[in-house]
Amino acid sequence: MHLLRLTTAFWILLLPLDLGAQELVDPPSVILMDVPFQLTLQGANDASTQYEVRSANGVVLAQGTVSAHDVSIVAGLEIRSVEQLPLQVLMGERASELELTLIPGWFSLLPPILAIVLALIFREVITALFAGVWLGALAVAGFNPLAATGRLIDRFVVPALADVEGGHAQIMVFSLLLGGMVGIIARNGGTMGVVEMVTPFARSARRGKIATWAAGLAIFFDDYANTLIVGNTMRPITDRLRISREKLAYVVDSTAAPVAALVPISTWVGYEISLISDGLRIAAEQNPNGAEAILSQSPFVIFIQTIPFLFYPLLALLFVFMTSVMDRDFGPMAEAEQRAASKG
Repeated sequence: MHLLRLTTAFWILLLPLDLGAQELVDPPSVILMDVPFQLTLQGANDASTQYEVRSANGVVLAQGTVSAHDVSIVAGLEIRSVEQLPLQVLMGERASELELTLIPGWFSLLPPILAIVLALIFREVITALFAGVWLGALAVAGFNPLAATGRLIDRFVVPALADVEGGHAQIMVFSLLLGGMVGIIARNGGTMGVVEMVTPFARSARRGKIATWAAGLAIFFDDYANTLIVGNTMRPITDRLRISREKLAYVVDSTAAPVAALVPISTWVGYEISLISDGLRIAAEQNPNGAEAILSQSPFVIFIQTIPFLFYPLLALLFVFMTSVMDRDFGPMAEAEQRAASKG
């Protein structure tokens, strides 16, 4: 009997103290000055709950009611100075204090600017993006460089690489496997063979442009591989046919990414499918009644269905073909072609 009482008391201690308690769900840690943000409030299980969001000086920023078993999003909150922090969130009889890091709104432009500048200077994207993310983490960590480095790794890099539900891990595995396949094909001469099948057609400047366009369509599985293979292979041919390097760059660039975006077997597909999957998940969250029907759809099938509506890739490929067949150029490109035709 004594053992039974002890066991019962033990399980009672493990139970939550308030099964119907309301709470603040996933509050932000960093906000931008004069930029609206939002809070998510979870209602109680038994009744509606009144809430208020107050600044440190007692000004009521928002108030309302959260229904039982419901989630309310308090949007349009703005902080104009540090004196308004910390925020107080009152929900029924429960009060929460939010210690937020306030940074100037213009600071949000610095990470992308830094990434772009470093990419242009060093011509290397990974390091530039890493530096941009680190600068953003610096603001999140309260401008502590050491804490920013740790936050960058444990909160941004590792979760992003290990995100299975978001499709990041699948994209990496898919890209690595496809990249390995591309490397094998390139090593055994397969890609060069495809391009060499096209080059005998190039006997004039017009045919050389069309051959470059066709070679770009043939190397469809990756835009970077397309650029490297087609550009390096066709350059001696286009030089011999007196096609300007500017024209070659335009034809290669305007076929590499568009064809990779259109073909279902490419390094772009994994990422595009992950975006569609995220969109379906968000749509299901916003429409609970139709969530089952939304989530039952295949992201890959949706991608196939959207191909006719990918207007930029389709029009880019068409425009390259038309300008090559018609042998017409405009503006600086026409000047470059005239220079190449006369001086080589």
